[in-house]
Amino acid sequence: MRPPLPRLLRLLLVVLPWLVTAAPPALADNPFGLMLWQADGGSVELSAARAAALGIAWFRPPAVFIDRWQPAAPCPACAVLARYPFQLALTVRSDGRRAVFPPHDLDAYGKTLGSILDAWKPALVVVENEENLLFPSPDDYARELAAACAQAHDRGVLCTNGGLSGDAAAGLAWLTLLQSGRSDIACDFARRALYTEDEPEAGAALCRYRTVAEVPPERRDALLKNADRLIAVYRAAPIDAVNFHWYGHDAGALATTAAILGQLTGKPVLSNEIGQRPWDVTPARVRPLMRAAFAAQLKAAIWYSIDSPFSRSLFEESGALRPSGLEFAKQMSGRK
Repeated sequence: MRPPLPRLLRLLLVVLPWLVTAAPPALADNPFGLMLWQADGGSVELSAARAAALGIAWFRPPAVFIDRWQPAAPCPACAVLARYPFQLALTVRSDGRRAVFPPHDLDAYGKTLGSILDAWKPALVVVENEENLLFPSPDDYARELAAACAQAHDRGVLCTNGGLSGDAAAGLAWLTLLQSGRSDIACDFARRALYTEDEPEAGAALCRYRTVAEVPPERRDALLKNADRLIAVYRAAPIDAVNFHWYGHDAGALATTAAILGQLTGKPVLSNEIGQRPWDVTPARVRPLMRAAFAAQLKAAIWYSIDSPFSRSLFEESGALRPSGLEFAKQMSGRK
């Protein structure tokens, strides 16, 4: 006999198609935000004004690094952003390298982080970034996360992890569905969520596995990228929500992944990074993704609007909205 799917997930699978088409994102409980910054380090005011014009509730500035922070130095960006009505979701990194080592002195780390929070006054602090790719030891990350959340909560600031990478979050969701005994649902999810630019049908290869026991350990590790090792950390950590990133184009897969992360950790769920890859940009997918994020009750859903080799902005350099940006603006206005 198949073990039953969790109630929330069963409900989600049934009603998601209706929610994606019917749930209006621009309501009082607005979870939407932007990561928007001038590529050349230009005007903070310009980035903030463009973002605020869309009616967002959250704004994600560039990461602040503990080892570069000078408490006595002025913070012009802090003063500019404080004038806007959105809340800040501030990412804090221990150092400026893509490091795999936690802070050596957690007391010093906490004091510096405290001064950063006092200056920036964020509503949410995000501790590191895609920690499943950075930290070889979940215990090391757990200690840093606890130290950071202690500083945040002392100041009434919400605290979350850095963001489970999107491919790892999708891999974890697929494995969880397979473990539930519903290999048909797991197969469908893999086809929609696990794809690459070079292999649009990459997820179909996972349909050969009918049970978790059939998945080779090396295949499992490549899919999860340490996500499974961090679930216990998230469950035990004093975080206010569990954070994951998402660049997939399928709205149903986004909502399913959020539901599974919530079920596995017992925490509310948010995303400080939802976006589109340069090779996967389609304006028609913006509305379903936004509405799925709303329907999944993400506490924050922050669109990553930066031009990079891995992401695509909603804006042209001139400030004009691209087609995806126009669709984002339309959804924020509440128009169908």
